[in-house]
Amino acid sequence: MTILEATSPRSDHRASARQIWLLTVVLSLLLLSALSLRFGLRPISWHSIWDSFVAYDATNANHLVLQGMRLPRLLAAWLAGAALAGSGALIQSLTRNPLADPGLLGINGGASLGVILCIFLLGISDPAYFVWVAMGGGLISTVLVFFLGSAGQGTPLRLILAGAALSALFLALGRSLLLISQRSLDVYRFWVLGGLDGIEMATLAALLPFFAVGAALAAVSSFNLNAMMLGEDTARSLGLRVGLARGLAVCAIVCLCGATVSMAGPIAFVGLIVPHMARRFSGADMRWCLLFSALLGAGLMILADLMGRLPVFGGNMQAGVMAALLGGPALVWLIRRNGRAAL
Repeated sequence: MTILEATSPRSDHRASARQIWLLTVVLSLLLLSALSLRFGLRPISWHSIWDSFVAYDATNANHLVLQGMRLPRLLAAWLAGAALAGSGALIQSLTRNPLADPGLLGINGGASLGVILCIFLLGISDPAYFVWVAMGGGLISTVLVFFLGSAGQGTPLRLILAGAALSALFLALGRSLLLISQRSLDVYRFWVLGGLDGIEMATLAALLPFFAVGAALAAVSSFNLNAMMLGEDTARSLGLRVGLARGLAVCAIVCLCGATVSMAGPIAFVGLIVPHMARRFSGADMRWCLLFSALLGAGLMILADLMGRLPVFGGNMQAGVMAALLGGPALVWLIRRNGRAAL
């Protein structure tokens, strides 16, 4: 029970409903994960899936597909969806802007410009190198946004304006370079669609520390943001160091978004739409909102990746494209159902 909730029969009923929804979401996520391993251009039986885990055979083609391609892809979808949705919830709470998402803080723009510079200046076309340049670009851009947004009397509005301005600048610089280099455009356009193709366990292992640090900082920030929702003056009176709390939240966003964008490219809508869905189950408590956002975000990414592999979509549609196709109508539905209250 938090200071945001009063102890009453109504709050007890809400807590029970929240636990039921949490169980439902977890079971749905496990079902989607199983379907993601089962279906694709090459359907694999449940028996083969079980055997690939308990009696792996390196000469069995189904086992190779499962362990070498579908399992890394599934884990990447879990990480990317949870990280983007969780960071979206943090950004919306931190900036008090219901339309904020990772792109607003310049992370997508900085990561994209880093990849373009890597292709344009160094002639590198191997996606394995994009992980680190995108991560560096996202980190640098977010630090710049935080520095500019915190200068003087730092406010959430200044942070948003700094992010929007730098995003526009990075976008303009990137497009200018792509216009004068057809080769750079050819290499870049596949990465920018946002997908989980070709992700290997080694890539996941290299990025896992960033996801772990980001998740730990996000968990700490959820307590701080609960206090800040009461107003910064009230939070200070409770002993919270507001500047430090804001800095921890930004570090969490940098780690989660930077690692995701560098792994799967800039994926839109997940960080925007999922927190609104999560708040329908979690209420105002940021701890529960963060948990529901992570689970629902992972589910959305797995569903988008699974649908993209169906024959009706050509069997190889990028997860980032499918996430936008799913997220757009969902956002419209939320707005029409609840009007401004949904946002």
